[in-house]
Amino acid sequence: MQDNLRSNWSVSALLAGLREFRRSDDGSDLLAFRVFGSIPHRFVFVYLYGNDPDLIHFDLEDESAKTAEWDYAVVRGSVRSLDELQDVVHSWLRREEA
Repeated sequence: MQDNLRSNWSVSALLAGLREFRRSDDGSDLLAFRVFGSIPHRFVFVYLYGNDPDLIHFDLEDESAKTAEWDYAVVRGSVRSLDELQDVVHSWLRREEA
């Protein structure tokens, strides 16, 4: 049986790569965090528990979206690198400059 609470990533390392965004959770979960940016009602929940310790999991959340999900997740996904996570978070939380 695999250990679902083991990850090759750390919350502190991922947050260091997402410095332009603000953390919105209380920091009590050692394997997850939630960040927000400049678009109201949008958040990204990042979590490190799962079957593959190489993966970084995320939920793209929008509190203004009509979704049946309890956590307002519009998209759930996974990436394998900090660069990929940065791309996902930036595209979801940053407004495009006109």
